Amino acid sequence: MEARIKMGGKQRQIGCYENEEEAAIDYARAVVKYKGQGALGTAREHRARNKAREQKSFIIDLSDVPPQPPIPKSGGYIKEGASKYRGVCFDKQTNKWHAKIYIDGKERHIGRYENEEEAAVDYARAVIKYKGDNTRKQPIEPVENRPMKRQRQNSFDIDLTDVPMQTPIPKSAGYIKQGASKYTGVCFNKQANKWCAQLKIEGKVRRIGSYENEDEAAVDYARALHKYRRDLKRHPKQNSFIVDLNDVPPQPLILKND
Repeated sequence: MEARIKMGGKQRQIGCYENEEEAAIDYARAVVKYKGQGALGTAREHRARNKAREQKSFIIDLSDVPPQPPIPKSGGYIKEGASKYRGVCFDKQTNKWHAKIYIDGKERHIGRYENEEEAAVDYARAVIKYKGDNTRKQPIEPVENRPMKRQRQNSFDIDLTDVPMQTPIPKSAGYIKQGASKYTGVCFNKQANKWCAQLKIEGKVRRIGSYENEDEAAVDYARALHKYRRDLKRHPKQNSFIVDLNDVPPQPLILKND
């Protein structure tokens, strides 16, 4: 996932991230540094007004839907303080649990609750009403039945047998979300409950491997970068402007318009 900012009519790369919130926080930091605190406040106010206007135009009505069992998240790592149920998150500003659902590509507010289970029950009711019962269980498609396009994505094997050990590459200074890796090229795969190392080659993300240990994943990422870095030098213009956020503290996220 990439964060970018437009300056002087040109798109500037801030960085690449495994986590959406990390990218959003660094984007907010870049806005503060290169456009000023006023621009950040204006952007937040504008998006907040649009979001409130959009939320009012669509009301989630669950009066005709009976209680439903909460839908637990898929097995794997769950960040400390996060909900164990789908569609539920904790709102620190109101100190309540927030239930929301995506309908037609837009996030819709269901409600805020004192109790996590109550929020999860209403999310499950909204799923039944607006998406149907068949969305609660999505069977895993066998590999042999998947389209060839997706299978070709795995046709590039990263071979590190001839590459010596390398030092892990820590992420640049700044905010690192709790539960995320402290190393570049490493993220946690919740479904597999393992650390995953991956590298972008020729514009495509290539999987290096899955690991029980975060440091092992970081070492193999560094080895892959050592071997394939020549491919990453084919676009030197992307690095002609470096966005430096070392002197900018973490900033609240800037939410997109719905």
